[in-house]
Amino acid sequence: MGQYLQMGIGYRMEIDKKRLDKVGVTIEKLEIELNKYFDMSLYDFNETHDKIIFEIKESVVLEQLQEFIQYQYSMYPQEQPYTDCSKSAVEIIGELSTFQEIVQVAEEGNFPCFQSSIITDEIKISAWNWLEIEISMFVFFVEGKIFMEGYNSFLRYIENNIRELSKKWGIAGAFKCFIN
Repeated sequence: MGQYLQMGIGYRMEIDKKRLDKVGVTIEKLEIELNKYFDMSLYDFNETHDKIIFEIKESVVLEQLQEFIQYQYSMYPQEQPYTDCSKSAVEIIGELSTFQEIVQVAEEGNFPCFQSSIITDEIKISAWNWLEIEISMFVFFVEGKIFMEGYNSFLRYIENNIRELSKKWGIAGAFKCFIN
């Protein structure tokens, strides 16, 4: 047991209506605050008797998830069998035709490199109020205590991202990330 670094795509967010009412926030204000953390144009709104739900649009997942995670895997240097896992996960995702099928594959947890996880987070609503939010994620990187001892893959991933995002500055090619 322990904590794990997890990176992925938040595909569903749930907020308890009672908590929302308790802090006196409208759904419109909630969406404005959530937009500081997520691009809310990617999500559809829904509600039940007791929950506010934002779920990522199926079209976004079907059109972009496979290529996005394939690119992320390419930036994250791994050795066998991890590269085999990421290749298999990308292939399976490409074969699926609905959002629900992708959620099912992630929830089954057959791929260490592509799983579903539910986290609880808080967003700041006002100077004194925080709102708890439950986020379901497609997790495509999980690093645990044993793997984090070396940090090498994760730090290399940060380096690759900085270099890729900063191509307009040649000096970014000299960027290095380390723990000292």
